Amino acid sequence: MSRSRPQPHRFRTSHKPTHFLCPLTLLLLSATLQAQSPTITTTTNLVLVPALIQSPSGDTLPTLKATDFLLTDNGVAQHVTVEDIEHQPRSIVVLLQTGTTAQRNFAAYTKLGTMLDYLTVNAPHQVAMIEFDSQPEYQWDFTPNINDLEDGFTKPDPGDHGAAILDAVDSAIDLLRKQPPTHRRIIVLISQTHDDGSRAQSANIVRRLGENNITIECLTFSPEKAWLKDEFTKPRHENPPYQLSPDLPLVMHTFNLDRPLREAIGAMRTNTSAEVATLSGGESFPFSGKSDLERQLSILANHFAASYTLSFSPTSKQPGFHALHLQIAGQPTLQVSARTSYWATSGPSTGP
Repeated sequence: MSRSRPQPHRFRTSHKPTHFLCPLTLLLLSATLQAQSPTITTTTNLVLVPALIQSPSGDTLPTLKATDFLLTDNGVAQHVTVEDIEHQPRSIVVLLQTGTTAQRNFAAYTKLGTMLDYLTVNAPHQVAMIEFDSQPEYQWDFTPNINDLEDGFTKPDPGDHGAAILDAVDSAIDLLRKQPPTHRRIIVLISQTHDDGSRAQSANIVRRLGENNITIECLTFSPEKAWLKDEFTKPRHENPPYQLSPDLPLVMHTFNLDRPLREAIGAMRTNTSAEVATLSGGESFPFSGKSDLERQLSILANHFAASYTLSFSPTSKQPGFHALHLQIAGQPTLQVSARTSYWATSGPSTGP
């Protein structure tokens, strides 16, 4: 392939087959996974909890103090600190889906470089990118200059029929865990809503996100909606005329609606992107075109600037899955979006 800017790596990943699991299932699996993986060598000494607080009308509240936050870890109250992150260095990995119906959104990707500037303003930063379809395909290494990724945004290679979201997230974690622990580690996932073809172990993804304090922000399109729009607007092959009764005229211009119905039902399956974003403390924004993507990225950037990063040292050192719950003291009507879990591991600390 030919690219005018620094060329990305093409790579393959190999994982064991699995399916995406919800947080409740992960709770049930945690004891089993601990028994199967007794030699994990990292320790969670400080847990970071990204949090966005909004009024019922959607306004952000950037003036809260540490004493305003009530955070529990497996139901036990924790002492939290509000980190100063305004000028904290940022390491960002962009995951760009190119498989299945993503090709319809390639025109929307062209201004991603400009839009990503919203997330990096006023702070030192490095940005990397991975394109993926049924597996991660191309990787651009970290660069402080977003323009170095321009070819990936403007000339993505059409992928195959897969959308291995979790495999792509796993590859992004591999990149981010090598970044300094003082950096704010972020994945910007631009994909369809649900996973299609990943082999990465879901529970392992959640564990690694928590161990490495990574936040995922999602911008998602619906492949079902795109397919349905095409199905009902593009020229289609009609069913042949058929006769309900010898006394009635032929029935003309009918179509087979079985597939659109199946596609619509498929849209109600688990939203993988939003689920993994919520687990990490990030948000998920749907988009349906270029201007919509730009608008949603602008909202994301505003939320990003107004969000908090809380930290705490867990009072419980029990390894495994920990459920987090955050609320604001005395203000039950506020909307709280925050990390809902982390994964504590046992053994001597070796760093990220």
